[in-house]
Amino acid sequence: MRSVEQHLEIVLGNISPLESLEVGLLGAVGCVLAEDVKTLDDFHEQILLAKGTTIAARHIALLAAANLGRVWVHPKPRVVILTVGSDLADPGTIEELIPDINGISLTSAATATGAMTFRVGPLQSDAELVHASIEDQLVRADVIITACGMNADDYDLLTGVLRRLGRVEFTRVSMQPGGAQGFGQIGPDATPIFVLPGNPVGALLSFDIFVRPLLRRLMGQSKLHHRMLEAKLEKRVEGSPDDTRYVRAHLSRSQGSRTVRSVEHAETHPLAGLGTADALIVVPSGVAQLDAGETVKVMQLEAQVDE
Repeated sequence: MRSVEQHLEIVLGNISPLESLEVGLLGAVGCVLAEDVKTLDDFHEQILLAKGTTIAARHIALLAAANLGRVWVHPKPRVVILTVGSDLADPGTIEELIPDINGISLTSAATATGAMTFRVGPLQSDAELVHASIEDQLVRADVIITACGMNADDYDLLTGVLRRLGRVEFTRVSMQPGGAQGFGQIGPDATPIFVLPGNPVGALLSFDIFVRPLLRRLMGQSKLHHRMLEAKLEKRVEGSPDDTRYVRAHLSRSQGSRTVRSVEHAETHPLAGLGTADALIVVPSGVAQLDAGETVKVMQLEAQVDE
């Protein structure tokens, strides 16, 4: 069994920013500058925008004012999200089937990270169909993310197909939720591929911890991970003897200091906490519980309004 840090090191081990290319200003929005943009002022060269800048509208205005029409950037990675399961369907289409939560949520997460996304599926539970579909996607994918629903047979089908396509390793990572992880490279270009847990909460957590940092590195970003901070715990949370627990939580401020409270099990719907969680309380492996009033480590998923 691997720790979260060990698995993350393997995921990021051979990943470098995508090769830079020159694009027009409108095509540069959301991309990261691959080199300094310099201008001449009274015959002195000055840096207008520094390498590593994520280009926003204000930067485009600055570049246009300097009469620059093209810049060198790291392109947005092309990410294919592929789900498998004959019992899955697009949300809102077939009432008798299960909504493809992972296909929708993982595509949204990759888009929010800044990637160019392509959703494939849900595919029928047929090994040859899945094999052919993944091979077809290798032409346009810089990264492939795969997931199933909660059907164990579909997970076995998918992992069996991937073992035929390349070097993919399946392992147990000491984390809750989302301990079952698959990662490797397939195809002639050694395209990175993830196999994420079927549980939607575990799949999204896996994306935030493992997939998002890889995508940000491909984009040329220097800050790969969500911000870690400290906050005072409002109510007790339980730990695990063997795993690091990531507890969905909500951050707030009380008398100028940060506080955090778990939102798990606060609603009757099992996924309801996803709607209010803007952070994750990190409970280290081997810690039985964290008590109210303790200062705890928190992974911030969204910036707070007052920051």
